[in-house]
Formats: sequence, C-alpha cells, structure tokens
Amino acid sequence: MDSLRLGFDKKLIGFELLPETFTMKEVQSLYEAVFEKSFPMNNFQKKILDLGILERLEKKFTGAANKAPYLYRLKRQKSVSLSS
Repeated sequence: MDSLRLGFDKKLIGFELLPETFTMKEVQSLYEAVFEKSFPMNNFQKKILDLGILERLEKKFTGAANKAPYLYRLKRQKSVSLSS
C-alpha cells in the first residue's frame, strides 16, 4: 500500500482512476480511500487547484441535490508532483 501511496502522490496516478471529467469531491474521495484518512475539503481543494493540473469546465454536474459542483479534467502536461 505504501508504494501505491507514493506513486499516487508523485506521479498523480489517481487521476487515471477517474473518468475523463470529475468533481473535486470525487478526487478527494479517491485520495481519502487510498491514504485511509480524511482531508478538510477547503485545504484539499486549494492544494489540488494550486498544482495547476486541472481545467475547470463550464458544464456542471447535474446529479447533485444541492448546488451543482464544477466538473474538472486533467490538463495535458509533461509532469507534475503533489509534493512540489
């Protein structure tokens, strides 16, 4: 499990497990499952967005009962690390 976590953080392999478009909550849920701990939503979202690896789409996910969250997709880049 430790090698999965290292690759998850360094190589951003978690995004390969998500659909082409996804919500920030889906990203957070995936990370929480792998790292077996919860992350505060505002801190997690800021850290992920500050990486500059996601493109926010204008289209919103419509399956939510409350305010619909934005959908994101991975930008095409050479390589990025969460550790940066």
